Amino acid sequence: MEEFDRKTPAGAVGYFRNCLKNGNVEGALSCFDSQGVYIDRNGEEKKGLVKIEMAMKSLCILKPSIVGTAAHVTLIDDLAMWLDKWTMTGKTPDGHSLEMKGHTSCILKRNEAGIWLWLVDNPFGAAILED
Repeated sequence: MEEFDRKTPAGAVGYFRNCLKNGNVEGALSCFDSQGVYIDRNGEEKKGLVKIEMAMKSLCILKPSIVGTAAHVTLIDDLAMWLDKWTMTGKTPDGHSLEMKGHTSCILKRNEAGIWLWLVDNPFGAAILED
């Protein structure tokens, strides 16, 4: 597995995307703060690690490759806002190809060990507002 410096927001995002690509649910879940929220494409908030784990299992089964554009990161003390555009490719369990695009809008929080964790993961950004 690649090495990622999770003490930087970019390293934390790289690690998370690598976990998804390798189907590593436990690793992906370790990227979330215990109070974290994952927002799905319908705008439904999955609060807490138990609900986030279900979402990560659904993603990890696809073993997606996620490529992001240059991110815009705003830092304030131990909080970071991460914005980027991404493209995801993968395969469904029945072998069909999958391609998606989106705009991430996330809030990360640096823990006591200096690791950046997702407080809010909204991989669909403002698209959740569309009808």
